[in-house]
Amino acid sequence: MKHKILKLMSLIGILLFFFVSGQEVKADVDYDIAKNITTAKVNSDGSLSMKRAITYKFNSSAHGVFYRQNLQSNQKLDDIEVTVKDDQNKGRKTENYDLKRSKKGYRFKVFHNIKNNSHFTVTYFYRITNAITNYRDVAELNFKIIGNGWDRDLDYVRASVIFPGPVKGLKAWAHGPLDGHLQVNPQKGKIVMTAENLAGDMGIEVHTIFPPKITANNQNVKNKNHRQAVIKQEKELARNTELKQKKGVRRSLWLIAVSIIAGLLGIIKGFRAKKIGFKPRKIRELAHNYEIPDVDPILAQILDTAKQPDNRAFTAYLMELAAQKKIKIEDYKAHLKTYYRITAIDESIVDESRLMKTLFNKIGDGTSFTTQALKKYHGKRLGNDFDFWAGDYFDSKEKQVYLPDSLINRKNKNIAIIILMMVISFAASVVALMSSLKFILVIVFGEASILILSLLALIFSIRKTGIYSEKGKIETEKIRGFKKMLKDIGKFKMKDVGDIILWEDIMPYAVAFGLANKVMKQLKIEFSQEELAKSDYFYYGFASNTGKDSFSANFDSCFNDSISTGSSSFSSGSSGGFGGGSGGGAF
Repeated sequence: MKHKILKLMSLIGILLFFFVSGQEVKADVDYDIAKNITTAKVNSDGSLSMKRAITYKFNSSAHGVFYRQNLQSNQKLDDIEVTVKDDQNKGRKTENYDLKRSKKGYRFKVFHNIKNNSHFTVTYFYRITNAITNYRDVAELNFKIIGNGWDRDLDYVRASVIFPGPVKGLKAWAHGPLDGHLQVNPQKGKIVMTAENLAGDMGIEVHTIFPPKITANNQNVKNKNHRQAVIKQEKELARNTELKQKKGVRRSLWLIAVSIIAGLLGIIKGFRAKKIGFKPRKIRELAHNYEIPDVDPILAQILDTAKQPDNRAFTAYLMELAAQKKIKIEDYKAHLKTYYRITAIDESIVDESRLMKTLFNKIGDGTSFTTQALKKYHGKRLGNDFDFWAGDYFDSKEKQVYLPDSLINRKNKNIAIIILMMVISFAASVVALMSSLKFILVIVFGEASILILSLLALIFSIRKTGIYSEKGKIETEKIRGFKKMLKDIGKFKMKDVGDIILWEDIMPYAVAFGLANKVMKQLKIEFSQEELAKSDYFYYGFASNTGKDSFSANFDSCFNDSISTGSSSFSSGSSGGFGGGSGGGAF
């Protein structure tokens, strides 16, 4: 019985192996290609004996590596052998690989358990038939010796073509990165090409001609002269490369000029910024202010943040309406949760804005609405209506007295110009580097200096320009001192500030500043239940609850959920992707 189970497990293992072998395994493997050392020995029959040693540095575990050797239709691989070397062994021959042929060539898939933070070297030995063509006057090898289909860039590459001995009249050209190095040694019969940081989609191509007697046994023969055609072709390629380099240098110089000019314009704009407007002090620099601001809670929030009012400001607005007896706020229970009903006492407030119309007529019954119904509401309309309400308030004439749009626009314009010049300067320098690496040091150090000076100019401009009027500066400092007092609640006696009636007027500001729960908690500590019961807090349910059950927290939560839902949307489409080519990788 035991033997039957073992046989069954072995069969399942073999089937799984062949299944996995036949699949393109896709895994998230973190690795680098440290070296690719390739040697091609020229044989008298026109074939190449290849030795390709590829060293990987793995930052994660992996199951193996693969390599694709693209060939022409009349070529094939012979004498194949694969060796592996890792941190545990010095190198050994392996049969644990899969080799498949396709129309484009061959694909090796070498299976090996690779550990995290380790080096792994695979060496492929094989012979490529019909690699060289013999003509009457020359023999030609035109070979992409390092492919251009790698999944990673190659840190270091050395590719060599070795002849059986000295080669008189040996000529060779290399195509690939312009910073690569080619060495041709006819006396030793050797061509060596090296490159660092070779892009995975670049590759290196060797094109060489030599006397046909070197490959005298080659069957791949064409009965015509070919030497002059090759030289003419390479001269044309060299001329095109030279023109391309010169064009790149010219483009790079122009772009460097654009980068410098744009950077200087931004720097000059920043450091020549004139003092405009006023800047109120930060809250930490101010003393406590115990006097209620001269502006309503919404405008107080706007002046403090210099932004459009948020949903807390609208909650404070409703509390102001309740204090003015224009609306009534009542709490009720539903499914063991506390909700609130807002009823219009002054019917004119329903038509006051698009937002109020939606709340009372769309969500409510025309005269009232509940936070329970508000929480369930989904749609863009409420979010859009709130944006209009906030925008109208931010553009109001009252706000312009303290925070004029003219000053805001002027400051924003200055900042935008400086940032635009920084972006243009940086973009121009990047494209200049892509056009030519000849000025790499000038571009890198020059652009770094420009960016540093531009940032300093931007900071100087921001500090120099204010967006508040003189009246706005004074009022904003009062507001921030008042907010600081509310933040420090509990460090002083609230009754020293005022009685419960005064704190009724203060509470909407606490709501707008997001400090309502903190203030309410301290109110319940320092004032008796009898005092609170006589106030309007108890009337609309604010003092009878704490935390999430308070009107402020409940309405703010329900309202924020609704306007957020209405203002968001999904996007469709795809960001795209790419791949393909011959080369190698890991899995």
